[in-house]
Amino acid sequence: MAVTPRGRRLRRVAGRWASAFAALLRPQGKPAYADGIAAGVALAGPLVFGLRTGRPGIGATAALCAVLMAMPLPPGAGTAERARHLAARGLWMTAAGIYVALAGRSVAALAPGVAVAAFAGALLPRVGTTAALAVLLLGISGDGRSPLPWPGVTEAAGCAWTALLLLPRPGKAVEDRQRPSAAPLRHAGRTGLLTGAATAVTGWEGSLWGQGHWLVTSLLLSLRPTRGETRTKAVKRLVGNALGGVVAALLLLGHPGPAAVAAVVGVSGAVAYTFRPANYAYWSLASPVLLLLLSDYGRPLPWWAAAVRAAMVLAGGSLAVLASRWLWPAEEGG
Repeated sequence: MAVTPRGRRLRRVAGRWASAFAALLRPQGKPAYADGIAAGVALAGPLVFGLRTGRPGIGATAALCAVLMAMPLPPGAGTAERARHLAARGLWMTAAGIYVALAGRSVAALAPGVAVAAFAGALLPRVGTTAALAVLLLGISGDGRSPLPWPGVTEAAGCAWTALLLLPRPGKAVEDRQRPSAAPLRHAGRTGLLTGAATAVTGWEGSLWGQGHWLVTSLLLSLRPTRGETRTKAVKRLVGNALGGVVAALLLLGHPGPAAVAAVVGVSGAVAYTFRPANYAYWSLASPVLLLLLSDYGRPLPWWAAAVRAAMVLAGGSLAVLASRWLWPAEEGG
């Protein structure tokens, strides 16, 4: 049967989409198996501790800190450089815990905190998005009460626990060469302004404690110094979170208990952190399960929460792409 011109066009379009999808998922680095295993233990350990001691809030807060502490470290970095990165992250996360405990969890407190932390992180490579994510996630998680009477203690303990697992890895010391992102102040200002405004808008009348914070997270993680970097990051997050959200929805249909959640968080965390250095898309595939269960630990979640949060990821990524093009765009293309 002869193929019509329309059929040939459809085949060409399908072929281009298939090639683009394959390129999106193509490995770009090596998996970090040691870091992945350490991250899985760092995540599951505090949850198990919290269950065994009857203080699940402490375990969830410490595990949330482990999520941010275990973000990839510079490839080839020696012990000293790894220690500097982990120390910087730990200090900022502890400060975020103290800020949230003292300033409160209202949108009036979180919006400026997220904005300032995002601005500082864009200028400090060893901090990155860690500080802003810490303020946001610690601010919207839990029931509004600090697990311990001393602000920052739980966060400091979670950071120290994770650092102990991640630090003792043999590696050849190399010079820490950060790639220059053009006009760093411009990018920092744009990041701080947008994330602060998004936190204020989505947090109006308490909506931040529903699903709105996922838009802020997506915006913060997608926005890069150049248009090309932002577009690539946003597409990978969209594709990965859409597929990963399906898995998360299926898991939520089973209504897993606290022990099952701890096991799933540990396994999904190990997979996510192992393959994140190979391709950011792999992290986007595995992380929805991890973050969906952990950020709302101890609360019953409907299966459709995964779909709503995927929509928030799309909205945040789209906003990041538009901002990279129209709000103080970098001079060089990308």
